[in-house]
Amino acid sequence: MEPDYEVLWPLGPRVTGDVAEHERPAELAGVRVAYLWDELFRGPEMFEVITEVARERHGAVEFVGWEEFGNFHASAAEERRVLEALPELLRSHRVDLVVAAVGA
Repeated sequence: MEPDYEVLWPLGPRVTGDVAEHERPAELAGVRVAYLWDELFRGPEMFEVITEVARERHGAVEFVGWEEFGNFHASAAEERRVLEALPELLRSHRVDLVVAAVGA
């Protein structure tokens, strides 16, 4: 008799549809960029490098630190709170673009 194994899909079910791609700006000078981070992998180090390179290449790029938005990979209640507040926070900080740093 062959053994019977239960198989689980390692990925969660898809909860959103496709997201429309927006045109990227050709130049970043004068653009305000928000950093979002899940506090799992070297975000501050990466943001420092990205900031330095962006300013070298594009001049006056503004950045809004991840601390303004919270940890979107926290406890379920905190994650939900952060994600629900995110659209209004991005608007209030007049953010044009987002760099989302996630990792394990």
